[in-house]
Amino acid sequence: MTEIQEKMESVVVDWARRIPLDQISSVLAFLAARLLAEGYVSSQEDRHGSVAQEYKALLTAGELAERLNLPESWIRNEERLGRIPSVRAGKYVRFRLNDVERALTETKDQRP
Repeated sequence: MTEIQEKMESVVVDWARRIPLDQISSVLAFLAARLLAEGYVSSQEDRHGSVAQEYKALLTAGELAERLNLPESWIRNEERLGRIPSVRAGKYVRFRLNDVERALTETKDQRP
């Protein structure tokens, strides 16, 4: 922690100690309203939401096969041969639809 951060934390702690106990709920409500007004919460949700969307965008071989209307065995074979991109997490293999579609398009464009 930098010296400035330590001073800031010290000032905040000192300020918080001076708040009477019966007014803490009002102060918390005020601070929450200010955070909402400044868009802090929505920016945090966007960051967490984008991570959640990316996680949801990872498909199993069966889900990818269904989306592309192809046999699951073909998907698994192409992944094993390195022809379509995948994401490996231990023993699990997942696919991003956009990456696979892009790879298939590039492959199609390279064929005579």
